[in-house]
Amino acid sequence: MSVSISSLRLAVQHVSFVVLTFGGHFNIFLGSSLPCLSCPFVGSCGGGCYLMAWQRAMSWLFPPLVEALTGVGSWARAWSTLNFFLSGFVVFALLVIVLGKSWCGWVCPFGVVQDYLARLRRLLGLREAEMSERVKAGVSNVKYVLLAYLTLMPVLYSFGWLSRDFVLSFCNICPAKIIMPLATLDYNRLGLPVLSSSPRAVFALILLAVTGGMVAAMFFKDRFFCLVCPMLAMINIFRRLHLLRLVKDVGSCRGCGSCRRTCAMDNQTIYRERESARPHDPDCLGCFSCAEGCSTEGSLGVRLGPLNLFGSTPVHAIGRLTGGKK
Repeated sequence: MSVSISSLRLAVQHVSFVVLTFGGHFNIFLGSSLPCLSCPFVGSCGGGCYLMAWQRAMSWLFPPLVEALTGVGSWARAWSTLNFFLSGFVVFALLVIVLGKSWCGWVCPFGVVQDYLARLRRLLGLREAEMSERVKAGVSNVKYVLLAYLTLMPVLYSFGWLSRDFVLSFCNICPAKIIMPLATLDYNRLGLPVLSSSPRAVFALILLAVTGGMVAAMFFKDRFFCLVCPMLAMINIFRRLHLLRLVKDVGSCRGCGSCRRTCAMDNQTIYRERESARPHDPDCLGCFSCAEGCSTEGSLGVRLGPLNLFGSTPVHAIGRLTGGKK
């Protein structure tokens, strides 16, 4: 392979950032089922984050089904609603099955922002904050809590138990809602809301606080937001079906730890795996830096279905480790 994974990934990331952030200016729109944080609050976005579509679907999906089951409503309306939901979900699922977690490591525009914050920290000569495995595991579980939260809140709204402000409950506290529009010089969400006890004002205050905290966390810890991102939690649901995946020849692994040192997420699973040829870590981003950083011939590789796309070699490892993260 003449081009390194890191170089190819960097090129794909920048192309994706431009297309998904400014594509609307060129009449490019890739739909609303993208498995990455391509924020629809960016007016010129070239495709929408599926988390928004999922929340909206949850806000209208269940009442027609309940009404049909209880004889109050028609099955025609229920099936129409269900079919509309399934059309978006199937697209999302297919995209995830084909590219797996690489949506996070290669495509996500918000991931690019996090990578540049990490580069800025390194340029300033600041060390990355360390996180124990126990703390990291606890923080990582937040993504599943947020997935449950963004699913439940719109459902409660749909039955009249919450106000409409809770339909986009996660978007209302997602830092991408403020940060990504800044790329298009949209500063409208930086202002403080009018003092009020309404849910909208409370969400606005929470959003500003969360964004400030996340910027600091992402600056001092590589890809910190990915640890808590509910999109990664949704992608993990299909992990056994991913066609683009990391593979390991456990028999040839020497336990040198290169894969662990080159991982932006400080994942230990790939390093420790001694049985499965398909190691899985819930926080893996599918960037495949570990495969490039592995110095053992063929110990780690990248496969798309039955096709072998990349295999580790000492040559690639030298190039990766001399310019790697740690």
